[in-house]
Amino acid sequence: MSAESFQRYAQYYDLLYRDKDYAAEARFVDALLRGDGGAPGALLEVGCGTGAHAREFAALGWTVAGIDRSAEMIAIAREKTPAGATITYGTGAAAEFSLGRTFDAAVALFHVMSYQAAPGEAERVWRNVRRHLAPGGRFAFDFWHGPGVRADPPAIRVRRVNDGRIRATRIAEPRHDAENRLVDVAYEVYLEDLAAGGIERIEEVHRLRYFFLPELAAELERAGFAVETARAGLGRQPIHETAWYGFVVARAK
Repeated sequence: MSAESFQRYAQYYDLLYRDKDYAAEARFVDALLRGDGGAPGALLEVGCGTGAHAREFAALGWTVAGIDRSAEMIAIAREKTPAGATITYGTGAAAEFSLGRTFDAAVALFHVMSYQAAPGEAERVWRNVRRHLAPGGRFAFDFWHGPGVRADPPAIRVRRVNDGRIRATRIAEPRHDAENRLVDVAYEVYLEDLAAGGIERIEEVHRLRYFFLPELAAELERAGFAVETARAGLGRQPIHETAWYGFVVARAK
């Protein structure tokens, strides 16, 4: 996904995901990050987008540093974050940012890791996150799970949302490259201004990689992590063959 696409994506991102339960997801992840009863500390969020998860983690007591490659997303995050919140934001690619400090925990949510689709890119992200974690710190992330994707291949989907001002329609048409474990999702988006009546049309392609747990665990091991738990999405069920989404908590060795 190009920088230009991310700029357009920021225009309608929050509208499309306005019903997503960020608070419940943050509570679930928070409990795993502090599994041994530890207090919340410094949290790194890679791919923070418009800051919806970051704000929830801050409300749970974490001091959050959010990083995203999109300056437009970060601008929206800063605008939406109340004064006094224990959150700072910065721009940078997941594999390249350098904050010059370490954190007690890290997260990459909403399939951020599956967007690391170029060869070797995910491994560079694992290593970069490890450099920013104190020994014993946990890294929690979700991803597209290979067995589930192959068992139920991606299909054309249509999503419609309306907030009373804008009506958005998004058509997603996937192209599956099974040999390279990639899915290119071609999006066609229509944004209708309900007051003025104008319609904006946006086209973009999102490339995502899906992972198989053994390869993912091996990559994490090489980067200095050990997998603690692997689940089917953000839930309590262990990961299984038909799960489309996986969720892993890995600990820095």
